[in-house]
Amino acid sequence: MASLDERMVRRFGPGVRSWLAGVDALVAGLCRDWGLEVVRPLSGGTSHTVLCTRGGEPVVLKVTPEPAIAAQEHAALRAWEPSPRMVRVLAAEPARGALLLEGLVPGTPAEDGPQLAEVLRGLHIPPPEGFPPLSERVDFVFGVLRERHPGDHDAAHAKAAALARDRVPVTLLHGDLHFGNVLDAGDRGPVAIDPRPCVGDPASDAVDFAYACPDLREGIERWSAVVDGDRLAAWCEVFAGFFPDHPSVAAGR
Repeated sequence: MASLDERMVRRFGPGVRSWLAGVDALVAGLCRDWGLEVVRPLSGGTSHTVLCTRGGEPVVLKVTPEPAIAAQEHAALRAWEPSPRMVRVLAAEPARGALLLEGLVPGTPAEDGPQLAEVLRGLHIPPPEGFPPLSERVDFVFGVLRERHPGDHDAAHAKAAALARDRVPVTLLHGDLHFGNVLDAGDRGPVAIDPRPCVGDPASDAVDFAYACPDLREGIERWSAVVDGDRLAAWCEVFAGFFPDHPSVAAGR
């Protein structure tokens, strides 16, 4: 697994190294301010996350070098606060790029099951103002795809951009919903984390769940009970390049 420095430079560019040089001091200051005891760093993602305790309870400190990212995530978490299907924010200092989140126990990746549908239903709420359109997210993820898997992705990108612009009912979206971003919270059930919030077609949030099924057609049929099946099929087609090892994609090469 890539180190924190490697992940951050890949995501934010070499200019992030100055932020990385001060991240330990930033975390120490936030721990003092919020009364936290550090347990251990958590791996993965494009933020620096640290498992801590506060008053004996597990919490997660999350810091990013871009305050705008923290501010946007904070706003989305507040909008989702009534839903038990999104992690709750306990404190925030977006200007310092910092969020304090509840700890989820056991916090392991959620297993596939009927409650996953509740995650989508719980997150797809009428969109508040101030969030970017899905088209911006589409442009971003195709940029990442080109960096990591060079090839001709122009046609798929254009089709995805057109889908994002279609006049369909829109909701607030998680923007990066996959099994790695849905954790088991015990009796509470599955809870989503790490949103990249945007506004657009709710079917786009179900693509990773559909591709989790070895038979993509079965996956689309299953999730069409939650989102528009025709729209989901269209999104799965344009995002096929993100799932090169899926049987349905490999068979079409």
